[in-house]
Amino acid sequence: MPKKIVQVEPETPFHTLTVEQTEQQLETNILEGLSSEESDARLLKYGRNELKGDGGVQWHRVLWRQIANPLVIILLVATVLAFATQQFPEGGVILFIIIMNAAIGFYQDFSAEQTMDALRNMSSPTSQVIRDEVRITIPNYQAVPGDIMIFEDGDVVGADCRLFEVFNLETDEALLTGESLPVQKNLDYIEK
Repeated sequence: MPKKIVQVEPETPFHTLTVEQTEQQLETNILEGLSSEESDARLLKYGRNELKGDGGVQWHRVLWRQIANPLVIILLVATVLAFATQQFPEGGVILFIIIMNAAIGFYQDFSAEQTMDALRNMSSPTSQVIRDEVRITIPNYQAVPGDIMIFEDGDVVGADCRLFEVFNLETDEALLTGESLPVQKNLDYIEK
């Protein structure tokens, strides 16, 4: 039986596509998965499935990014000029603004870097996928767009996925949202 071709608008957000549209756009087959040759080609095309980072949060680099900002440098020059011309209140206000801006920016960037580092450390080392019509376990960095991934109890999702068959799924997004009490999402449906 020939497959029905589903047209997708070029600007359609990925999460709004149907399962059939997703399957067509990613050129995959839900039942058979990708072939080994196709997955190798996609790995070369898209690269490894890894979060970029140099490992570990370094506070001095985060602070340097806050200070080595062109606007901060201009404000520092203005502060030096204000103090050089004995306009101490203006220089003090500008210096206070620079320090507050750097402190707030440092706090936000450092928190974001720590979250990304935690995500890198938390990511699953392996994923179960269907390749050549067989369920296999691969290193997570080898997952490519179009892979049909299978999750079981306690698995950590190691890549962006489009769910097409779900039964009693709960997710814990506290690490991503920063909430102290995790909001668990419970999905109990099957979509096809």
